[in-house]
Amino acid sequence: MQVFLQLGLSFALLAAQCTPGAAVPSSQCRRQCGTVEIPYPFGIDPNCSLSEGFDLSCKVQDGISKPFNGDFEVLSMSLTQGTMRVLNYIVANCYNTSTRSMEFMGRYTGFVGQPSSPYRLSDVQNRFTVIGCNALYLIADKNGTGYQGLGFSTCRNFSDLVDGSCSGIGCSQTMIPKMMYNYGTDSSDLFNTSQIWEFNRCSYAVLMEAATFNFSTTYVSTTKFNDTNDGRVSMVLDWAIRDQKCDVAAKNKTGTYACLSSNSVCIDSVNDNGYMCNCSLGYKGNPYLPDGCQETTRVLQAAFATIRLEATDVLVE
Repeated sequence: MQVFLQLGLSFALLAAQCTPGAAVPSSQCRRQCGTVEIPYPFGIDPNCSLSEGFDLSCKVQDGISKPFNGDFEVLSMSLTQGTMRVLNYIVANCYNTSTRSMEFMGRYTGFVGQPSSPYRLSDVQNRFTVIGCNALYLIADKNGTGYQGLGFSTCRNFSDLVDGSCSGIGCSQTMIPKMMYNYGTDSSDLFNTSQIWEFNRCSYAVLMEAATFNFSTTYVSTTKFNDTNDGRVSMVLDWAIRDQKCDVAAKNKTGTYACLSSNSVCIDSVNDNGYMCNCSLGYKGNPYLPDGCQETTRVLQAAFATIRLEATDVLVE
């Protein structure tokens, strides 16, 4: 019997239509949630984002404010790179010694990704990661490119494993293609831990940020990998204004064109159709706002002025 797990990017992917408007957000819009900055085109208050697909929520968990994109906690976002880091959910198959059967562990989410959303799974920064000594998982784009790939890891015994090595012995990492906005995984009972549970009770699979991962042999012999961040690890999304490429979008500068700063440039998305905005060379700031990009020297002067003012206050005290 196969356990089919569908992991969708529910963060704002519920049929969000991402045609941007030229309206400038109010200065009263909150731009911070906990320790995470929320720069425009994103927003956490009504009428504070570029469009519905860029809406985030600010929730209090355990007394701490945290931003969320749907059900996925947001760790950070970059305007210059067009990326967002979120916590993605690990799935696992574990042998239960009491029932003598394999049991699914992890979070089930609906298959809700939409091509109209700003987000794509980063093919550059993510890897489909599988951990275990008898593990086979399938990753598939069920409603987009038709991509199907395998993640397989194996070993004869615990002594085969090497810390830091993820090349198929106890751990494997597989690349994904561009233009994926959702994915699902399959796991088969033909590959399970029922015979090796004494040193490897669980196997794991997750699409995650490759740069943050360093394989440890303890991930095979314990549940340490799944215990971190409540069964979540970081994953990178590429975001963009998805309706047009630069050559078309820039012709509508009085309408829906999102690069509002006069000192900004339009950059085509490298992951599916769409574009993003950057400040021109020598400028820094937010290219999605009319006066968002300022000369680098002015930014430095303002920073030094703030430092001098704070130093003066300290001396006065």
